[in-house]
Amino acid sequence: MPKARSKKFKKRSFYGNRRSKSVLKNNMSTASATKLNTLESSDGLESDLQELKGNRIIDIQTLLGIFSILSCPQCFTTGLKLTEDSKEGLCSNFTIVCKCGFMAGFTSTPKENKKCSLNTLLVFSLRLMGRGFSAGMKLLCNLNLP
Repeated sequence: MPKARSKKFKKRSFYGNRRSKSVLKNNMSTASATKLNTLESSDGLESDLQELKGNRIIDIQTLLGIFSILSCPQCFTTGLKLTEDSKEGLCSNFTIVCKCGFMAGFTSTPKENKKCSLNTLLVFSLRLMGRGFSAGMKLLCNLNLP
């Protein structure tokens, strides 16, 4: 049988971190004050534009509906049509066409060195997970992506 302890030790009191020097800075504002200053100084539109970065998945019918509401910058009539010119993997080339002859083209994702960045990101992420082409095809088919 073990020997019972006859002496009970007291808890040691905390003396703080004696190895670092704490310097109080009075000129720094609090986090809530800086948040209030940024909210008052910036517009809501500017902050919304900064948040709209990255890739999104959007239904093509919704996008067609939005472009039909927009007006042409030349003749100011509504009814712009969105057509898909070509596809390169997940990247699509779109054209906005108006009845007056106005045309504007854009891609669904930005290009880096003449390659769509979304395709590169898909291959990179599949390699990081240790998956191959068939896993990527299964993913795209389940998401109903072309």
